[in-house]
Amino acid sequence: MIRIKYKEIASYIRQKIVNGDWFCGMRLPSQRQLVNQFNVNRVTIIKSVELLEMEGFIYTKRGSGTYVNDYLDDEFIPNKWTEMMEWSFQTRSQFIVQLINKLETDTSFIHISKGELGKELLPQQDLREAMNKVSGYIGDLSFGYHNGYGYQKLRELIAQRSREDGIDIKSENVMITSGALHAIQLLATGVLSQNTLIFSNTPSYIDSTNVFDHFHMKQIKLPYSEMNQFQNIINKSPSNKEKAIYIESTFNNPTAQSLSQNVREKMIRYSQTHQIPIIEDDIYKDIWFDTKPLKPIKALDINGKVVYISSFSKTVAPAIRIGWIIAPEKIIERLADIRLQIDYGSSILSQMVVYELLKNGSYDKHLNNIKSVLKEKRDYMIEKLEIYLFDYASWDVPRGGFFIWLKLNGNVNIKKLFSDLIKEEKILLNPGFIYGSEENNVRLSYAYESKDNINYAIQKIYQHIKKLSLIHI
Repeated sequence: MIRIKYKEIASYIRQKIVNGDWFCGMRLPSQRQLVNQFNVNRVTIIKSVELLEMEGFIYTKRGSGTYVNDYLDDEFIPNKWTEMMEWSFQTRSQFIVQLINKLETDTSFIHISKGELGKELLPQQDLREAMNKVSGYIGDLSFGYHNGYGYQKLRELIAQRSREDGIDIKSENVMITSGALHAIQLLATGVLSQNTLIFSNTPSYIDSTNVFDHFHMKQIKLPYSEMNQFQNIINKSPSNKEKAIYIESTFNNPTAQSLSQNVREKMIRYSQTHQIPIIEDDIYKDIWFDTKPLKPIKALDINGKVVYISSFSKTVAPAIRIGWIIAPEKIIERLADIRLQIDYGSSILSQMVVYELLKNGSYDKHLNNIKSVLKEKRDYMIEKLEIYLFDYASWDVPRGGFFIWLKLNGNVNIKKLFSDLIKEEKILLNPGFIYGSEENNVRLSYAYESKDNINYAIQKIYQHIKKLSLIHI
């Protein structure tokens, strides 16, 4: 009986680790806590721990506790257990995303993975001046609870700028959020039901699509490379009454692709004909290099079928946490009501700082600067890729955004490349499968690191890819 029990407990812990609930470096509950949780004696818990240590899932530090191991590399797990484990992209993704999130705060790494501007590109002086301006009338500022809609003057400015992009709205159609991800969470909470079938583009930004998973909504993928045929995929889907499309229309993360004008027009017509709402995520639209991107799908919307989301996180600073939703008034009213039940609104100080940046023109000057610098860094990374990886990978030149989407030769083990670069070089890149790609892709970012670090990282990537390719000859 004890043999069965300790294996059951080990299986429970193992599944927690595989699912990503317990991640690398996390401390396990104490033996006493596990004894109480499973209502067994300490010997049973010890046998479970010993079994998991033998498998390579956990390790114990004397006097400190037991921790989740780094099992990215198969050598941590004996072959007999490898055979028992059916690793899916999803379970690997969960673990690796948590590892990436942890390592992205480690300043000793070269972060060729980050989807944010480097420190030198942040508008520090502009932010300082905007904050000083806000502090001048801080005595008149209400620090009580605010409504769920957001700072009215900022809503008016966003509405004005949206009209310049062809989106015919008023401030009543705008709600300020704490970033684009928060906007999606609000929509999932206040508008979409758990029975909604979500059609989402793939590859896509994982945190956005994970929101739908967390709300137990079924998702069907719309491959970005086959977007001309999106109607066929939807038409063949289950006949759910409630459906919605989630689409990153411009400079998709991670591929940097954008929807063509033809697809945008098809999608809005399909939405209107079949009564399927569209959630348009458009946070990279302002980061274009040579040609201004196409107008948003929302600009084609005459029946209120499109909910539009964007953010200042990619252009000002992630920590500002200010985004917005554009939607029909009734939806905005509902979301504002839901909002007050959750968090009472975004930081009024952050909203007013962003308002000052927009009002005084410094935001647009900053935007022009970062576009110029990012274009230069994009060209530099492309130059290094052509030197080092021409024989090992292919890529398209992005017209905007932060990323280059590499497709590596099939004999390169992406998982091992990712793991080796972390362990041996302290270089962090993002494997394509965490975004839903089933091909041999990696996402590289030129937004965060210096040219010197980009050059160094590409050289090291080349060395490891060459080594991995030779292994499989």
